Amino acid sequence: MQSLIGLTQVRESLALDPALLTLMQHWMCIFAAEDKPIRMQVLSRRQLVSVMDTKDETDPAFEAWPQDIYHALLGFLDQETRQYCCLDADEGKLHIFPLKQSVAHKNAILLIQHPQLSSEAIALVEQCLQVFNHYAGLIIENERDALTGLLNRKTFDKCVSKILLNDYKPEFRFPLHHYLVIFDIDFFKKINDSYGHLIGDEVLLLLSRLMQQTFRDGDLLFRFGGEEFVGVFSCADKEDIVSLLDRFKQALAAYSFPQVGRVTISIGYSKMSLNLLPNTVLERADEALYYAKEHGRDQICCYEALVAQGLLKDNMISGEIELF
Repeated sequence: MQSLIGLTQVRESLALDPALLTLMQHWMCIFAAEDKPIRMQVLSRRQLVSVMDTKDETDPAFEAWPQDIYHALLGFLDQETRQYCCLDADEGKLHIFPLKQSVAHKNAILLIQHPQLSSEAIALVEQCLQVFNHYAGLIIENERDALTGLLNRKTFDKCVSKILLNDYKPEFRFPLHHYLVIFDIDFFKKINDSYGHLIGDEVLLLLSRLMQQTFRDGDLLFRFGGEEFVGVFSCADKEDIVSLLDRFKQALAAYSFPQVGRVTISIGYSKMSLNLLPNTVLERADEALYYAKEHGRDQICCYEALVAQGLLKDNMISGEIELF
């Protein structure tokens, strides 16, 4: 019960998955005891793809499974309807439970390695996951913008701090690069003035849905207010961020908004690093966005590229920081 109480003390969605694993470890030790700790992990589809693509087979920060296991798990996640199943592997029996509500992931699983889970233990896990799903839904709803369903502004600082704290540890393999991106709808005031605020809200809602459909499972998307959106993207290669943003621009160019027609957007982005505060990266991306707005709109501008070309001056102060 103490571990269940610990789960309900969590107030941030990014801490939900670790709290779930702690809960399950405690309960499994009672109902499915083993001499050694039970191996378990929460895996998203994106994590599976990342680890399958890498050639490095060792990672102290990530549970390693054989490649054939990852392929089988990916097949499970690709099923339209998912329910508990047991996979026989060389490592033993792997119990797979679908996870409906995981942080920033639409598709995730809870994986437990155990030689024999009784029907009672399986039922217990499924009941725990129901409690987790309901509680996670409440936490995530509190972090969302009421109109668009994207993450809200108050969640931004917590998410970015968690990323800097967790993902930039030297031993953490993926992702290798993070980018903060600001999106701003061009001439949005004109849309409100011409068609009214209800149509303006519809544009915001439809744009947010297009962003969710175009970007990847696990990308963090925020509405900052008005017509401004922010995204935090993790990329294995530096070229990936350009490809991602170009793909979204193309999807937006092909989309026709009811009554309004075509809508364009200006984008500014900057690379995140451990020696920069979240607000510093935000200011840099905002400078790149301002440059895009002042030089024709409907374009993507990178802060670092603009500085390298002498089009912007890098006058920000950076240094080593401690997040806690």
